[in-house]
Amino acid sequence: MEKHLLEVTNMKTSFFTHVGEVQAVRGIDFHIKPGEALGIVGESGSGKSVTAMSIMGLLQYPGKVKEGQIVFNGEDLVKKSQRYMMGVRGNQIAMIFQDPMTSLNPVYTIGDQIIEAIVRHQKISKKAARIKAVEMLRLVGIPSPERRIDNYPHEFSGGMRQRAMIAIALSCEPALLIADEPTTALDVTIQAQILELIKDLREKLDTSVILITHDLGVVADVCSRVIVMYGGLIMEEGSGHEIFYRPRHPYTAGLLQSVPRMDIAEKKRLKPIPGTPPDLVNPPGGCPFAARCPHTMRICLEEMPRHTVLSETHRAACWLLDKANAERGDE
Repeated sequence: MEKHLLEVTNMKTSFFTHVGEVQAVRGIDFHIKPGEALGIVGESGSGKSVTAMSIMGLLQYPGKVKEGQIVFNGEDLVKKSQRYMMGVRGNQIAMIFQDPMTSLNPVYTIGDQIIEAIVRHQKISKKAARIKAVEMLRLVGIPSPERRIDNYPHEFSGGMRQRAMIAIALSCEPALLIADEPTTALDVTIQAQILELIKDLREKLDTSVILITHDLGVVADVCSRVIVMYGGLIMEEGSGHEIFYRPRHPYTAGLLQSVPRMDIAEKKRLKPIPGTPPDLVNPPGGCPFAARCPHTMRICLEEMPRHTVLSETHRAACWLLDKANAERGDE
């Protein structure tokens, strides 16, 4: 059996605010193998980015991983100190954030910021780090990297800034790259280029990738496996083919119906999902999607279903998949 690079077990992350405990992630389990690309999709507020920040150890007060395990290369990161995590972040696990303009320091050159990461983690001279920084900029497609390395972030276009962020993230050859909405602020042409770049670099460097997005279309070509989150829980998990062509959870089906499809000839009106996401200060006792689901039964409002295993790679948490329970709920 292939060893998992990252294994998350029953992870619960909350924010303890003046209005109460916001239960952002409410007990999730997933894994990623070496060299694999995993997509995590869902609406805003579903817990995707909080999952990434929990893995990276970047949660600040009032946020806290209050339960569960995050095992990376055999080590439970939840139990590690911030000093230990500083050695992991940027070195073994790297992250690309949504907006490179707020992630890059405007008063330092692009080169300085790549060199800093390399020198910090790889313990090599600044001269050697500069040579590697130029190589990284060339790898991510920055033209004339020997010259552009001395530019400041404001001298780069949006797409080039995101490429620079990817260069920083990959400069220490991490085992895991987490990309949190890496194409949000970019036009569609640049989006396609960035996604193709992430895909190519994963294949070249054999880096595992977690791609976090609200857009199902973004993960279609990049990820071999997809997790669908809602209300701080995993609603469905499966291969790309299973999620896109055989969705078994009503929420996944709703997401697919609300985005344009280019692979079918028949024109269909898009169907938005009615209603709003649940209040995670007072999360529902049953399925979090029950209030918006067209198939809601009584049991859906009372009890959260367990995941039904549909294949070796496919599982979904829905009472519709358990006929006995569905019949009991309709009584």
